[in-house]
Amino acid sequence: MQDQVSGFCARNQLKIMRKPPGPRGLDVLGFFGKRTASSTLSFLQNTARTFGPLSYFRLLHQHTYFVNDPDLIKEILVVQQHRFGRDVGATVLRELVGDGVLTFDEPRHRERRRILQPAFHRDQVGSYVDIIATESNRALRAWEEQSQIDIGEEMRHLTLSIIGSSLFGPEFRDSAAPISAVFGRVMKRAGLIAPFATFLKPLTRLYRRIAPTGPSLFFQSERKQLDAVLQPLIERKRRSDSKDVLSLLLGQTEGELKDEDIRNEMAAFVLAGHETTATALTWTCDLLAGEPNLQASLAEEAESVLGNRPAIPEDLPRLRRASHVFNETLRLYPPAPLFGRRVEEPVKLGDYDLPVGATVLLSPYVTQRDPLYFAAPDHFRPQRWEEDNTGLPKFAFFPFGGGAKMCIGEPLARTEGVLILAELMRRYEFTSVSGKRAEPTARVTLRPATPVLLKAKLRQPARELTLKGPDR
Repeated sequence: MQDQVSGFCARNQLKIMRKPPGPRGLDVLGFFGKRTASSTLSFLQNTARTFGPLSYFRLLHQHTYFVNDPDLIKEILVVQQHRFGRDVGATVLRELVGDGVLTFDEPRHRERRRILQPAFHRDQVGSYVDIIATESNRALRAWEEQSQIDIGEEMRHLTLSIIGSSLFGPEFRDSAAPISAVFGRVMKRAGLIAPFATFLKPLTRLYRRIAPTGPSLFFQSERKQLDAVLQPLIERKRRSDSKDVLSLLLGQTEGELKDEDIRNEMAAFVLAGHETTATALTWTCDLLAGEPNLQASLAEEAESVLGNRPAIPEDLPRLRRASHVFNETLRLYPPAPLFGRRVEEPVKLGDYDLPVGATVLLSPYVTQRDPLYFAAPDHFRPQRWEEDNTGLPKFAFFPFGGGAKMCIGEPLARTEGVLILAELMRRYEFTSVSGKRAEPTARVTLRPATPVLLKAKLRQPARELTLKGPDR
């Protein structure tokens, strides 16, 4: 009899739990809006402003909590992170990159991260600076002969060459074109899937329980094509003594990781490592196109710090203005604007008890535009990062997440973003072709909805550098 009572109580737990305020009924359909990122993010912004730091609504039968408070975000990502697992975003991402550091929950995530972490240690990231300078110089030379530039496409090609050379060495260049083509198809399909991700989550989870090693539900052909490119690179690295990331992993994980594991991690690194930085730099250029004085200031800093030579690791802390601009871009347009956690154990958050199975949504985009933490939050103001931000709560700004699952590539992304920006500014000044700021849309990242087309005028002091600089 006691067991029956306990079962009855468990089944009715959700019915009797007190829930935070939030939108109800047809108002919840605003989450889907016009099936665009901007409409979903606007819905969440309005929800936070109307109902406060912790709100609740139901997406079909999914109990959903939206958190817009730095202290509560810290509870989820750090203090009580063991009570939460990855949610819908990782479920869909796994269908492309497989099991790995981006999709594992604990304890497997911790074990895999321990293996991969040396590749992103500060000293190792410093060794990539030469690659960033070399690939940037190679790419930017070609811009002088173009009347206008699709900055998003150019940034994706550049960051793909950088992350590929860092992972695999110079021979990656021969593989860049097919990998770029595969990821182009992935992004288009992901754009179609994204609005339905919440509905697809139960189907995807069920499929993976039945067929944990089965083919991808959404990206089967693309994953096969990626594996066909990646496997020969792995085999080649086993016979070499180079110092790139793949060689590092193969050297320290002999017998620990299977080829499939390594392919999964390489696919994740290439996708996340080039797409996030390229997207951030595309937004940066879009924002700077209407700021000629700021461009001039960045060019002055780059010329002062770098002179007529390639960047070195010691230059990074001296490129303060470039760092502030990159930070402000990440604040306004974080590449991952929304992500979720699934409640794995009963947890108390603020004044409320959250049940197992509930989804908790966190949005860097919404929190980082909250007027409680940032004056004129929708305005592009890089100078705010020059000010004393000691009073800013830690999780008022979290473009790379936080806690044990914080983006493992964050040091490389920041290094790459700041150095590429400095290289851009000391060579070119930009103006917008359309004169309009792009609107966001979500695929895998928060991309501009339309191509960002810019005119690039070569700066006179950079002419010799651009035309005669070393192509090492």
